[in-house]
Amino acid sequence: MTALDALFPRQANNDYRGGPIALWGFCLITALNLFRSTVHFLKDDSGVNSIASIIVFPGTPDPNNVIYMFSSIGGMHQMIFTLLSLVVLWRYRNLIPMMLAFLFVESCFGFVVQFLHPLTPEFYQSTPPGKAGMVPKLVATAALTVIAVRATVRSSTAQSEPAVSTSARN
Repeated sequence: MTALDALFPRQANNDYRGGPIALWGFCLITALNLFRSTVHFLKDDSGVNSIASIIVFPGTPDPNNVIYMFSSIGGMHQMIFTLLSLVVLWRYRNLIPMMLAFLFVESCFGFVVQFLHPLTPEFYQSTPPGKAGMVPKLVATAALTVIAVRATVRSSTAQSEPAVSTSARN
């Protein structure tokens, strides 16, 4: 089995071989994403002011409603990905390396968004959790993806090697 086969298995099943560290890391990230997506999707300010401490903008009509709507739409997309992660944990665990790779790509895209649309300190009262967690999330998802892929390849290679007989012939 190659790393590509570990990331994109030919068949989805519940035969997970990526090791316990990657499994529990994926569970933790999924739990955090469940909280994050629920807040962004359902909270009246989508967490923009109450959690991320982004300032409230004055104006008529209220420009904050547009910000809340777009943040809530982002929360909806986060929720869909989180529900997919829960389905993978429940039924298709051999897709965990792929899901971790997608989480890594999502982290990389977060840096692109920060570059294209930077929020400088005058936009918030304190550093938003999402901004503070960008680098740790990138490192964690990269490490967990590598761990899951290596363990999957190693496990599959060990299973496919023929057993060596220890009996001597006379």
